[in-house]
Amino acid sequence: MSAPKELIELAQSTNEESDLLDFKREYSPQKKAAFWAETIKDIVAFANTRGGILVFGVNDDGTPSGIDCDTLYELDSASLADQVRKYTATDFIKMSVISVVRDKKPFPAILIGRVHVPLVFAKVGTYEVQDGNQKTAFSKGTVYFRHGSKSEPCTRADLEEFLRRELDRVREDWLGNIRKVVEAPHGSSVVITQAGGGQAGVRITNDPNAPALHLPKLSDGFPYKQNQLIKEVIRRTGIDKLINSHDVQTVKLCENINEESRPDFVSKPHEGSSPQYSQDFVDLIVQRFENDSDYFSKCRKAWKEAMY
Repeated sequence: MSAPKELIELAQSTNEESDLLDFKREYSPQKKAAFWAETIKDIVAFANTRGGILVFGVNDDGTPSGIDCDTLYELDSASLADQVRKYTATDFIKMSVISVVRDKKPFPAILIGRVHVPLVFAKVGTYEVQDGNQKTAFSKGTVYFRHGSKSEPCTRADLEEFLRRELDRVREDWLGNIRKVVEAPHGSSVVITQAGGGQAGVRITNDPNAPALHLPKLSDGFPYKQNQLIKEVIRRTGIDKLINSHDVQTVKLCENINEESRPDFVSKPHEGSSPQYSQDFVDLIVQRFENDSDYFSKCRKAWKEAMY
């Protein structure tokens, strides 16, 4: 997959759609089947190719559409995954709602990772258009890839390229592990462990020298997914203006909170998963708001300054 940083930089700097970037004029979930069928088609095509990014509020030529798409920030990763599952019958979670800055203005976007096995549509993507006729975005049993700026059914060449990328990835993993063994100091012991097991190794302190604690379930120490975190903060603060996923990201930036700097606040069981948050992180946000009712506004301002 293309590195998230590279995709964000691409979305910020270019006006041309490609196999990594697509612009959406509006975010219109109220159109239901029409909006979601076309959006999921692009998400699946990006995931099957190299990953990519969808930027909302931007015309096909890269100019701002002038349509407010900020409600996209309220869409959490779980709800987005539900839409993908609806059409593919597969749990695909390598997606996140982020913000990209174009010409000093932030736009909501969906960042998409790549898959190791192609996603196949398990349901037809048909919806009604204005004249009463029906349009089919994709058919059941089809596999879509990105061909330049379009999401289209796969070809033999797509499958060959997909297989080549996967073989390169596996080969690199093998060589990396072999290199670690060869370069290990004399007298080192090799221990075989199972990656991605049922237990999550996490730290409940930000001391990097502290041993990892293995929890039977990650939710035992980090009970809140992003949407649950937002609901809990609203419940405890009684804030009259709803906060959203964008506010969570601005707080993390202002407080310098991520998996490395504060493993006691946030944890991800693996690279493709959504982050989960601890009770201590909820307590921190609540305390900050109780001490300063403008806390979220200040975080948003600091985020914009950092992005600019």
